Amino acid sequence: MPDMKPQVEYVSGWEDAMRFGLLGGRPFSEICIKTYLFYTQGFLEQYGELTVDNLKQVLLSIPVEHFAKRQKLYQALACFARYLEQEGVNMDLYLAQAKKFRPRRHLLEKKHTVDQKGLNALLGACESPLEHLLVTLLSQTGLRVNEAANLKLDDIDFDKQSLAVRLAKWGKTRRVGLQSKVIEALQGYLVYRHKTEEDWLLINRHGNRMDRYGIRNRLDRLGQRAQVKVTPHALRCAFVTLNANKGRPLVMLQIACGHNDIATTRSYCMTTEDETIEAMQAWD
Repeated sequence: MPDMKPQVEYVSGWEDAMRFGLLGGRPFSEICIKTYLFYTQGFLEQYGELTVDNLKQVLLSIPVEHFAKRQKLYQALACFARYLEQEGVNMDLYLAQAKKFRPRRHLLEKKHTVDQKGLNALLGACESPLEHLLVTLLSQTGLRVNEAANLKLDDIDFDKQSLAVRLAKWGKTRRVGLQSKVIEALQGYLVYRHKTEEDWLLINRHGNRMDRYGIRNRLDRLGQRAQVKVTPHALRCAFVTLNANKGRPLVMLQIACGHNDIATTRSYCMTTEDETIEAMQAWD
């Protein structure tokens, strides 16, 4: 006899399954779990249950220009459907037909980076050790904004000149090396850092942890002062582009960025035609 329990009652078990690696064996990161719960709980509140027709309805309500939102919603519901199937709820029809409605980007992704001149301008416009650290850390390690926001004091190893990224995408953990300029920025910031019992690395002037939005807002204000368009992801792309231009192996940049596919790392490299011409003029 089929289980008629409302789908919303499976959400708690699904959350545990994501957190403890019971869906494919690999634990999901906390930010991924939070995102998936947000979209799925909102969907169930509006539609009651996950069906192909309801999926179509919700996708029709989101403009196609909002690709990221549509994609995250689709991914969250697909993961929930797999869990329901695992728990004995028949989702064969949904899993088979939902693939036809998977969102695909119809506009080219707008990519942006910061060149060395822009980095120098940003560093020159910094008004605090925190701003200096944000620019230096993101541009010299390639961290994602969520990864930077989730750093704790214990993640820094000054002796080994490395940083542990424990809350990375998809729950992976990796270590990245620290250049002397990053270490100097960290040490300067830690002297300035607001005194608090919080063990998060990045703390705002109120003594609270800086989240991804706080980091973005701070960089946005800094960029306005320096007259440089900057985002956390632009600094991540700058890390790849500037190091690739210096001849650093792409596979090492892939590992540093935490990319599964080296093609993703290659897409972050935005070397310009002028830079290519200048480099070619020095070739033998």
